[in-house]
Amino acid sequence: MFTFIIIAYCIFVAINLIHKNRESIRQLTAKQLILASFAYLSTVFLGVICIYYGGNWIAGQFSSRFLQSVVFILIIIITTSLCQWPLRKILNRVTSGIFPKN
Repeated sequence: MFTFIIIAYCIFVAINLIHKNRESIRQLTAKQLILASFAYLSTVFLGVICIYYGGNWIAGQFSSRFLQSVVFILIIIITTSLCQWPLRKILNRVTSGIFPKN
């Protein structure tokens, strides 16, 4: 049940972001839209792989459940931060500066 709530919330957030940025999205050409979507999806996929496999492997090295949780949260924060930089560069180049918005 909790997983269903998380998935529904993520879908709601995605729809809300698309609705909020619909004017900027309309300015993009079809090629820019496809490349920007691919950049977002590939970055999310890479982040999920790094967090799931890398996070579980590194957190598994600690015997304390508390330390495992702290390390896993740190890995999530670090991975998210490291994925933002290349995504911003790619989107800026692909969309000719339309995205990312500050």
